[in-house]
Amino acid sequence: MCIRDRDLVALRSQKEEAQQELNRRRDSASTIAAASEAWVQEQTELRHQIESILDRVEPQRTEQARLQERVAQLEGKIQEQNQALEAIVQEAADKQQQYSRVIGQLGDQRQQVDAMQQGATAAERDLQIQQDTQNRLLQEQRDKQRQLDKLEAQAQAMRETQGTGVIQLLQDSGLSGICGLVAQLGRVDAQYQLALEIAAGARLAHLVVDDDGVAAAGIQLLKRQRAGRATFLPLNKIRAPHFNPVPQWNRPDGFIDYACNLIECDDRYQDVFAYVFGSTVVFASLEAARREMGQYRIVTLDGELLETSGAMTGGSTSSRQGSLHFGTVEPAESAEAIALRDRLQEIDRILSRCQQEIGRLVVTVKQQSQVLMEARQQYREIQIQAEQLQNRTTALTTQEAQLRKQLDQNTQEFASTQSRLQALEQQLPAQEQELQQLRHTLAELEQSQTHSEWQQIQASIRQQEAVVGDRQLALQAAEQRIQDLDNQQHRIQEKINQSRQKLQDCRAQQTTVLNQHSALGTQATDLTNQISQTQTALTALDQTLAAEKQERDRAERQLRDQQNAHQQLEWQRQKLLETQQARREQLAALQEQINAQQAELPDPLPEVPEELGLEQLQHELRSLQRRLQAMEPVNMLALEEYDRTQARLEELSQKLGTLDEERTELLLRIENFTTLRQRAFKEAFDAVNKNFQAIFAELSDGDGYLQLDNSDDPFAGGLNLVAHPKGKPVRRLASMSGGEKSLTALSFIFALQRYRPSPFYAFDEVDMFLDGANVERLAKMIKQQAQQAQFIVVSLRRPMIESAERTIGVTQARGAYTQVLGLSLQQPQSASV
Repeated sequence: MCIRDRDLVALRSQKEEAQQELNRRRDSASTIAAASEAWVQEQTELRHQIESILDRVEPQRTEQARLQERVAQLEGKIQEQNQALEAIVQEAADKQQQYSRVIGQLGDQRQQVDAMQQGATAAERDLQIQQDTQNRLLQEQRDKQRQLDKLEAQAQAMRETQGTGVIQLLQDSGLSGICGLVAQLGRVDAQYQLALEIAAGARLAHLVVDDDGVAAAGIQLLKRQRAGRATFLPLNKIRAPHFNPVPQWNRPDGFIDYACNLIECDDRYQDVFAYVFGSTVVFASLEAARREMGQYRIVTLDGELLETSGAMTGGSTSSRQGSLHFGTVEPAESAEAIALRDRLQEIDRILSRCQQEIGRLVVTVKQQSQVLMEARQQYREIQIQAEQLQNRTTALTTQEAQLRKQLDQNTQEFASTQSRLQALEQQLPAQEQELQQLRHTLAELEQSQTHSEWQQIQASIRQQEAVVGDRQLALQAAEQRIQDLDNQQHRIQEKINQSRQKLQDCRAQQTTVLNQHSALGTQATDLTNQISQTQTALTALDQTLAAEKQERDRAERQLRDQQNAHQQLEWQRQKLLETQQARREQLAALQEQINAQQAELPDPLPEVPEELGLEQLQHELRSLQRRLQAMEPVNMLALEEYDRTQARLEELSQKLGTLDEERTELLLRIENFTTLRQRAFKEAFDAVNKNFQAIFAELSDGDGYLQLDNSDDPFAGGLNLVAHPKGKPVRRLASMSGGEKSLTALSFIFALQRYRPSPFYAFDEVDMFLDGANVERLAKMIKQQAQQAQFIVVSLRRPMIESAERTIGVTQARGAYTQVLGLSLQQPQSASV
């Protein structure tokens, strides 16, 4: 810049020196032209006009050159900006299209995540319901098992008192000569069974043996085993009591028969039953027995027992389920024990099905949780991609706005420059033509002058003007070059500024991208750590769960094995007992048959002739076999009928299995509904209890709460309102005064309303038993609750009436009519009939 300025100063100095020389020569020419003043004056005027026009034209030419250069620059810049704008618009459209597509994918992924979340939540809810049902059923199973154990212990104690345990011990010991309990040895008609069992009483559990030696051995065995005591009835020693039976014709009304005559038994046990019943008489009814009371030991068909001493025993017989009955070895199991055992079996089946459902739901929840985690990760990646596209689109939009602004400015400048250039192009030709005419006129004037000195001076002036013009052109060329350099510098500076702006934008974008990349890296690291921690925790939990499951499965297998073994042993024992009893009955029947056949055999027995040999006997056997074959043919259709019946049995068995599975599934659903019902009740109870505590404290300045009779099974008991008014002891609702009952009941109603409001409430003089302060509290509470529901209150108390938004008064008018007055106490009062 310094060199350029020095050159420009030198050129200007040379131009001024040439101008001074030109002025000097002009002055000389003026002196010479004094004699020809008119001619010189005309020449001078022409020259002045030419110079004036040159002074106007030269700046316009310079401006025209500068404007042409600026127009070319603006055209190039506008073209570049249009190309850049098109690229930015295209890129922004592409990014916007990508953003729209990603947003659609994001919405689809969000719906998919929500659907998976709902599915996982539903599976977790079902799993929680199944687990709650399992826990509740396990608790019920333990309770039922304790009840059954208690009943079995009572039954065992009863068996011990009745001797059935003793007889079992004696039978298991292998002691021979035991006939059985008295209850086993007799058969009774059903209509007399109750009466005879009442009459026999504890003697039904006495043990009948063959002789007193067996009884003594049994007593010694019981002593050694410390198994208790038993009463033995040896057949060789037992003696029936003697009494004079009443003849048939002399029997009173209602007299059925002697008890010992109503028993069916073997002849060898007649004395045993005669000892057991003695002279006991069976009467049809208590009324008939009372008429003969004191003469006989009487038992009625309904089970009343009348002793000869006058003692009378009777009442309900429902508690005899654990007693011995004729024809049984052990007391019958009670209906309660049967119901408990059936319920326990049902719970076992339901728990088995519930465990299967829990296993399936655990796998489902784990799979859905994994899928949900992957879907959420994909959703996050799509969301990050959408954010990046949105940021890029915003940056492109900003660049587009800036570029459009610059383009508008350049376009405006180009239009103004083009307009100015057109104006100059219109002005310069006329001025150039005028300058040409003046120069032509000056040339003609100079050609007409013959004065040599004037010619010389004029030649020197022209020469000097040429020098001035050259130097002026050199100066203008230098200024033009400087102007071009300034314009070029301006363009370069603008490009530098644009490049710097682009560089700043790129650096800002790079910083944003780096920040996003850093944030994403941090998030990825955090997610990786969380995933690692979660996987580690899941691995540990899986291992713990697997160990617990193995331990539980092992314990369950051991328990099932022990239960199965116990059940198998119990079945074997029962089967052996039944087999033993059946064998004894068969032996007794065979013995009876032998005795009967021996009685039918002739006496003496016939003898087989000795001359009959083996061949004769075989011949007779073959004859008999032929006679058997003659009885054929056998019904062969019986096999086909058997096959059809067997197929039908298998079909019915399959249907029965299917129905049993469906029944178990329905029972499990019923238990799940019970769990949901208890959960809903517990949720409602907790909410209402919380509301009751708050409202009661506000109404009575005390404390109160709701209490269940049975918190474990709330549907098996009732609900108590426990209140503690201020300054008074804790009371239940039944022991409160009228006002306390009103406040407590209203607190309960308001607590229910807060939990589940109704459209409106109608209260009929609920403040009747309250004092003024409590009425004000109640009116304030109703006004608060009225924001949620409408209240219609019938009241005679002033605080309640003053708190109402609308008041309707009913009064007795003259005559037999009533008058209704509507009042608005919140505004100036006005009455309407």
